[in-house]
Amino acid sequence: MAITKILNIMESEGRNPASHLKNALEYIQNPDKTEECVLVGGINCLPDTAFEQMEETKNIFHKTGKRQGYHVIISFSPEEKVTAEQAMYVLEHFAKDVLSDDYEAVYAVHTDREHMHGHLIWNSVSITTGKKYNSPKSNWKNHLQPITNKYCDELGLAIMPAEYSRNPKNISRDKWEREMSMKEIILRDAKMCAYAAGNVEHFKYLMKRLGYVFKKDAWMEVQAPGFRYYHKLAKLDEM
Repeated sequence: MAITKILNIMESEGRNPASHLKNALEYIQNPDKTEECVLVGGINCLPDTAFEQMEETKNIFHKTGKRQGYHVIISFSPEEKVTAEQAMYVLEHFAKDVLSDDYEAVYAVHTDREHMHGHLIWNSVSITTGKKYNSPKSNWKNHLQPITNKYCDELGLAIMPAEYSRNPKNISRDKWEREMSMKEIILRDAKMCAYAAGNVEHFKYLMKRLGYVFKKDAWMEVQAPGFRYYHKLAKLDEM
């Protein structure tokens, strides 16, 4: 079973608005995490020169500002013994299914954690139309997670519960949420953002995009109808 998350990579302050995109590309291709880059691939670009190619595409279509790209993280359940080859299969086919020939992208599987997980980063600007990729709120539930489920199913892996697919087959989202503790949800989101962040400020930005509010002394507040939950953040290097 794999959970799919999608994050926006926004422009950064300073001379180069695409520096967050560059940092993210460098992070996912870290040799120490990808078995010396064996578990790295590209679509419509070469991983080694992906950032330069993405910048060139933005310049050609005069779309160098605002949203710079997208970062998808596919995390496999530690309860399933998913191999690097299986994770690579899901990630590569997911990327080709979602992006086709329209966007430059780099994907990589990381094996440095207890659970297998993969990263996919793609340029916000299409190389064929010059249009920016649009990811509405329903995109994850109705499109992205079902695609991950499809390729997990091909490999005989469990699929995400019904609340993440178009055609529910398992439990309802309400029941699933009741069965998960708030701590598990928060730590999962925090780890995901820690993997994607280039620094502490970027980490906070990503967490805020998921609806978290930061308080003093590194406390994080989560608000939902009927309750308020507080959790003290661990250091980034502990995530």
